[in-house]
Amino acid sequence: MTAEIRENIHSPAPDPTLCGLTSDDDTLWKMAWQCEERPRGSRWLVAKGQQGHLLVPTDRVRGIECPELVSGLYSDKDHNYWQVAWEKAYEWFSQPPRGTYGLGVNAAGSRSHDQLHVHMSVVGQSKNVTAELDRARTAGTVAKDLKSWPKQLTTVTGWDALKQQADPRSYRVVHTADLNFNLFAALHAWLTAPTGENMADQTLIVLAAGSSQADGYYLLNSRKGLTTPPAAPGVGYCDSLLVCK
Repeated sequence: MTAEIRENIHSPAPDPTLCGLTSDDDTLWKMAWQCEERPRGSRWLVAKGQQGHLLVPTDRVRGIECPELVSGLYSDKDHNYWQVAWEKAYEWFSQPPRGTYGLGVNAAGSRSHDQLHVHMSVVGQSKNVTAELDRARTAGTVAKDLKSWPKQLTTVTGWDALKQQADPRSYRVVHTADLNFNLFAALHAWLTAPTGENMADQTLIVLAAGSSQADGYYLLNSRKGLTTPPAAPGVGYCDSLLVCK
């Protein structure tokens, strides 16, 4: 997987001014740099919520659009926020009765804070999300490699908590064996750079593809306007699948 990313990483990087300033007045950012209760030597902290938790970098990273996540200061293995978040999510949510869980990062226009935060939470009331993805994989609508990721569109049925009803949405889904690579770089190299889309518009979700790490993971990407009716609409946030509030 890493070789695939490097093969296409020569693509132009986003605007380098998109990471924000250390003087910015965002609540989550201020909490991150003021907090002293974090693992020694780490570049992140965990904010615990009632239903889900957040992994928050202690460096100034406005959000998914920050180019330093792709090929800059926060792109190395010591800043693999996804891998750390998965390990933490496993500690909290892997045992019954929690059920299926995952990670998510919202698009710029669909988030409440302008400091990067990875949601760690259980899947909502639609409990058959993984089974639906497994069927899509069997049917061939889940990409087998990053190169095919932008070409595969899959409908995944989540849950609209506000309307209390099923919420089918369109996602581009790829199956990966592990999370030991830069997911932000992969998204940029294989989706936004080739298609001309903006990183700021993207949401990215990670779900386990089975009961053990040997089964791999599903990476789900979507954005507003990804497709139009009668197909399911795209979405810029992870709330449809994860209990992120």
